[in-house]
Amino acid sequence: MRQWLAALLLLVAADAIAARALTLPQYIGELQSIHAALTTNQFANAQILAQQLRGATIAQPRFDADDALLLDVIHTKSRNLPLEARLASTIAELRSAISGKPAATDAKLLERLAKEQEAVKLPAGGNVPGVAISNEEWIERLADSIAKAWRWLWDKIEKIVDWILDFLPNRHADKPGATSGLRWMVGALVALIVIVIAVLAFEVIRRSRAAKPEVIETSEPLGSTRDEDPLSRGVNEWERYAAQLAAAGRIREAIRAWYHAVLVTLYAAGILHFRKGRTNWEYIAALAPSLPWRAEFIALTRRFEREWYGADESSHDALDECSDAARRIIESVRRTSRGAA
Repeated sequence: MRQWLAALLLLVAADAIAARALTLPQYIGELQSIHAALTTNQFANAQILAQQLRGATIAQPRFDADDALLLDVIHTKSRNLPLEARLASTIAELRSAISGKPAATDAKLLERLAKEQEAVKLPAGGNVPGVAISNEEWIERLADSIAKAWRWLWDKIEKIVDWILDFLPNRHADKPGATSGLRWMVGALVALIVIVIAVLAFEVIRRSRAAKPEVIETSEPLGSTRDEDPLSRGVNEWERYAAQLAAAGRIREAIRAWYHAVLVTLYAAGILHFRKGRTNWEYIAALAPSLPWRAEFIALTRRFEREWYGADESSHDALDECSDAARRIIESVRRTSRGAA
């Protein structure tokens, strides 16, 4: 009975704590305490603080405590450097919301995104990706295949000749002229076949050397599992992938690819900071009102969510509208970044 009463009291206390309202500085202080506990290996204290902070409401601006972040803290059993980095980034963003100054740029994220945006140099020689075959090896394989085909053909011809000779009467064996004439006919037929094969082989080789290799643009297969993660590709890769999806008639996915291209551009510029589980509207809330393209990004987000979540199919007009808006935002961010540099 006492155990049930204790459990009931704990639940009531937890509900009371979860329902509390905090100011933004208080919320930042709680997160700092959790961060300090994690960095000093006091995981039990960090878990208790995170559990107490769950469900709290922060006023001015009004939002709820990051439950996904707090659950990760509760489930951690050892040092987790990415989790500590997320906590530090969240604290920095919240401080910038108070001071009005932008949070520090994540240099490692910018470096990784810059590498992803570099166009992959295609290997010279026109070989199929994944199959390293030089021109000399290709010619050797072709010659070997022709030689094997000729040996097989010659073997069959010899068997046919023997089969025909078996039908001749035994008395013809005493007449070398008849057998010799038949052998001349068979030899002429074999020579004709050889000439035809040689001509065909020569024509194949001539055309293969004269033909210009087609430029093949490789990419991730359409419908890749990477499509849901904006950081799975760089800006240039998302733009190329959007063009491929549009050419395949997958308009809704092409619109999403353009939206991801904008998000990756904002991550690389340090304007937004990626956090798993964060919604598009939470990203918009983190944007400074002074940004000239903020209103257009809001309109693009609204159109993207309407097409992605509210429609089974999208039109080419919707794709044109989203791609044009995405290009304008990307170019505006790039100009600002070049000017700041």
